[in-house]
Amino acid sequence: MPDKKHIKLGRDLLPWERAVLDACDLYLVGGTVRDQLLGIRAESLDRDYLATRITMDDLVPILERFGKPSLVGKSFGVIKFYSPEGEQIDISLPRTEHSTGPGHRDFDVRYDPTLPVEKDLERRDFTINSMALHLGSLHLVDPLHGEQDLKSRTLRINHEESFREDPLRIIRGVQFIARFDLEVDDETLRIMHRDKDLLISVSPERIREELNKMMLLAKCPGDGYLFMHEHGILPLILPELEAAFGVEQNEFHPDDLFTHSTKSCNEAEPTLHLRWSALLHDLGKKDTKQEVKGRIVFYRHENVSAEITRNVLNRLRFPNEFVSRVEHLVRHHMFLITDEWSDSAVRRFIARVGRENVDDLLLLRRADAISRGDREVDANVSYIRERIERVTTAEAAFKREDLAINGADVIRTLGIEPGPEVGRILSALLEYVLEDPSLNESEKLLELAREIHSES
Repeated sequence: MPDKKHIKLGRDLLPWERAVLDACDLYLVGGTVRDQLLGIRAESLDRDYLATRITMDDLVPILERFGKPSLVGKSFGVIKFYSPEGEQIDISLPRTEHSTGPGHRDFDVRYDPTLPVEKDLERRDFTINSMALHLGSLHLVDPLHGEQDLKSRTLRINHEESFREDPLRIIRGVQFIARFDLEVDDETLRIMHRDKDLLISVSPERIREELNKMMLLAKCPGDGYLFMHEHGILPLILPELEAAFGVEQNEFHPDDLFTHSTKSCNEAEPTLHLRWSALLHDLGKKDTKQEVKGRIVFYRHENVSAEITRNVLNRLRFPNEFVSRVEHLVRHHMFLITDEWSDSAVRRFIARVGRENVDDLLLLRRADAISRGDREVDANVSYIRERIERVTTAEAAFKREDLAINGADVIRTLGIEPGPEVGRILSALLEYVLEDPSLNESEKLLELAREIHSES
């Protein structure tokens, strides 16, 4: 029998870990071990634990000495433990799961402290997530040879019914493919094709979370969308992106619309709002494409793209604030500031898009340009940034709230009632200040307000 493999933990055991180990066996499990083997720094790991040879009634008092255990997952054999370091940690007891229906909650779950750790690992999704590290001996438990699959960059499900038990595992597999540059083994791919239509039973929120992990953690999340296109998954998840495949663009774009979108996503900064903006920013081109004097054009495609963006993100149940932020970036991504622009034109651009969105728009512009091979974009973005910094003076105002006076000042000075006239005057004052920031002084603005009101 071969020797058990040992892994260096890379840190000292925590006091509560030592206390639990005195009473039972305690393991790090799943993605935590996978990332450890991949060399991801220990402090960045999400820690999930498995405790064996102990009942929940015996485990809880030990944890209470160090933090706050919560039994909200008791029926599933899971304790939510809030550690002294402020982390929320899942500590599970060994369990088996049997699907009783199409939903991810339709399971018969039974936990058993005497169940071997190997049996618990077998119920998980992929072999690379089905390893455990004993925190006492530091030996690796790997019944399904996940370490070998990790070394060979292979994605392999644990058993035939894996995707039927939870179809979301298909999308989770896709994000692992993109994050870790994996190849899918033939049998897993066959079962993925067989079961992909079950994705319609998965809630949008769960799909969103897996896509977000891919967006944030994968160097090239576009590879995941390409995989989904190639294997018939994408129409079930993002039909709007699927529809972009093969849509020819003009001479400024060497790739079709689908490829340009995924490349832009890859080039975007790894933040959720920028990567989603880059992925969706041009999808309106399919519906606005036309030929004018022998050239392909996409007039006002940014507005249609913004509508598509809102529909996609709402369907995936993103928060309203996030939807509005991404939609706004997509709607305003078509801009070009040149030497011909006056400073007042630049200020009006800032007022239109919002000063707080300028940096994001420049980053989106950069990702868009680099994705189509425009290597001069850095110089152009630097020029635009310099122009914006030059006109963004201390006295400049880009929205009514930036003015040196407010509605109350207008009402008091002019002796008028609150109402639309106050807003009209403030908007007119903003136009004056955008043209000449030196006017943004209370006395000057009040004098202008009198003139505007008298002319109405």
